[in-house]
Amino acid sequence: MIIDVHRHLVIKGTVQGSYIQGASRSFSMMYNKANKTDITPREYIDTIVRKDIDANADNVIAEMDAAGVDVSVTFAVDYGLLLGEAPIHIFEQNKLYAEIAKRHAGRMIPFMAIDPRRQGGLRHCERAYREWGMQGFKLHAGVGYMPDDPVCNWVYEKATEWDIPIMCHTGGAPCAPLRWENSRPAYFASAAARYPDATFIFAHAGDVGWWQEAMQAAAWLPNVYLDLSLWQKPYRKMPHKDFISWLRHLTNMVGADKLMFATDAPHPNFHCRLPEWARVFKELPKEFSEEEKAMILGGTAMKVLKLKETTAAKAVHA
Repeated sequence: MIIDVHRHLVIKGTVQGSYIQGASRSFSMMYNKANKTDITPREYIDTIVRKDIDANADNVIAEMDAAGVDVSVTFAVDYGLLLGEAPIHIFEQNKLYAEIAKRHAGRMIPFMAIDPRRQGGLRHCERAYREWGMQGFKLHAGVGYMPDDPVCNWVYEKATEWDIPIMCHTGGAPCAPLRWENSRPAYFASAAARYPDATFIFAHAGDVGWWQEAMQAAAWLPNVYLDLSLWQKPYRKMPHKDFISWLRHLTNMVGADKLMFATDAPHPNFHCRLPEWARVFKELPKEFSEEEKAMILGGTAMKVLKLKETTAAKAVHA
């Protein structure tokens, strides 16, 4: 069983133009440094953003099939209060994600993206959970709030009550004016310590800047897990053996039962498409046991998402 716990869909009108422009500058710069090329931000947009647009996400399912990925956790990001509202309001975006997940029954698990400060957010999320079947929260504190601020408490309380996980962006941000310091793992760790019955997933495992901080949180707090999305770019920049050594160290410190395969597609596809990224973990060397590989690829996610392998397998082969 392979589960990608961090996937975005490319639907026209769901992302602000300012974010696309800023992200394209950052991702094209990183790609050029890793590959000694001179891809322009415009070429990045044409290659990744426009190419992957699909209102029904049929192309995502095709890519999952090519990589052997059984299930993807999908969600939008609520940038609206900072960057200005996208053409499609975040409430409608969440509904779209829920509808697309129903279209691909069993292959996608939709989370609801929300800025906890957003007016009507609690009422919207109650509907998304109860009526649309959304099964987790997505928070990106870089839009301007602190993860341990009381404004977030209702999210943590509802995650505890509904027994659903919270996907938290940790690490840097690809464009201004997103605030880096708000997404430090330490701040989400403080929230996780105050809400021990809520499950926290630290997206990107803190990224290259704060991965040790994220590692410490996962090692100490039973309710903190790490996803390995966005590590495609450092994987491309370092020798393969160095990446394997890093992953071995991380696994030693927190355990494979705290780590989850993830992509953060579509942006990291520019560095490493899903089939290749999945193969990195399917073909981990002898330093990793078969049990550890199985946990990272899907076993940990099944535990966190409360999935049964038979249910997911039936959906894949339906």
